[in-house]
Amino acid sequence: MDGTLYIGTSGFSYPEWRGRFYPLTTPAGRMLAEYAQRFNAVELNNTFFRFPRPEAIASWRGATGAGFRFCLKAQRSLTYSNPAFERGTAAADFGSRVSALGTRAGPVLIQFPPTFKKDLGALDELLAKLAHPAAVEFRDGSWFDAETYAVARAHGTAIVVTDQEDRPRAPRVESAPFAYYRLRRHYTAAGLMGWSEELRSELRARSVVHVFLRHAVEAPERALALRALIASGRA
Repeated sequence: MDGTLYIGTSGFSYPEWRGRFYPLTTPAGRMLAEYAQRFNAVELNNTFFRFPRPEAIASWRGATGAGFRFCLKAQRSLTYSNPAFERGTAAADFGSRVSALGTRAGPVLIQFPPTFKKDLGALDELLAKLAHPAAVEFRDGSWFDAETYAVARAHGTAIVVTDQEDRPRAPRVESAPFAYYRLRRHYTAAGLMGWSEELRSELRARSVVHVFLRHAVEAPERALALRALIASGRA
């Protein structure tokens, strides 16, 4: 049986989407509820800059149904801070806040900067302290080897496949029961078709696949088109 597809965009609160994806008069406070009528997941990038507040989490839960998933980008102190910073403590704090989302909590996106070279000890500590399913995006090629994958596998962590210019693309590694894709380009119809074939393959191998498109003006339309292409080829 195919796995479950969670697909959406990176963020939802964009005024330029009014008149294209949202009704023209949609207030900012209604955008998430409108978004959740069309998609079943969103990647939230604003949590990279600040820890999610309890009132924000309560608002997100209230605007969405039980089957919706939030994938929060980990706060930058977990990976962008000085090595002397207590990253493990920050990871534990972030993980506890995410748990307030309950069943709406998808994997946390942990993003490493290009300057962060392979450090298995740091990776192991972050994943252990987070104590929540995670997907890790590496931006330096030194991470892509069997040792890294073994640490990820021990924690049930996915290796993020990112399609973005000037970034190394991770191989497809089955280190978790779920997969996580970030599609960051402006895709043609042919490009979306190619991705639909790869994602259908992932859905046959994994219980859950998360896919998020970059927040361009056309992102919602591209995500909807990709979802339709994936569905058209599934038995």
